[in-house]
Amino acid sequence: MDSSVYFDRPLLIFDDKCSSCLKFAEYVNILSHGWIQIAGHYYSTIALETKKMIFPTKYDSTKMFWLIYKNTAYGARSALLPVVKEIVRGLVKSVFDKDNKQIYQTKLKDNEGNLDTITCNYKDHLQCMSTTNTLKRLINMMQNSSRVTF
Repeated sequence: MDSSVYFDRPLLIFDDKCSSCLKFAEYVNILSHGWIQIAGHYYSTIALETKKMIFPTKYDSTKMFWLIYKNTAYGARSALLPVVKEIVRGLVKSVFDKDNKQIYQTKLKDNEGNLDTITCNYKDHLQCMSTTNTLKRLINMMQNSSRVTF
């Protein structure tokens, strides 16, 4: 599979079993005016194929969210600054490239069947949107960081 098809725009891979993670990904997509594509770890074929191309076979890529762009995958804490940078890039592109704005509008067709009913599919958590679990996820994200060049 040609990697240039996937990585000509940033791709944010998030935990699509978690409603707070979905909200984060949706806000990133909206703030960037569709420049940053989003896909879920578990239900998205784009995310599954991308992870298969980038990560070693035994690597657990589901322990954090990833921003993949060009030849680098940024995970969790190391992805925060690149996400902000790509949001700004998306805003600038939407202002100066109004004729091609439809190109950047991300549709979630790959995940559509699963996104409407996401609550929290983890049996050991109460609700993903609870304050306690959201704080635990934020702390976990700040403790984890990874960068993979391919």
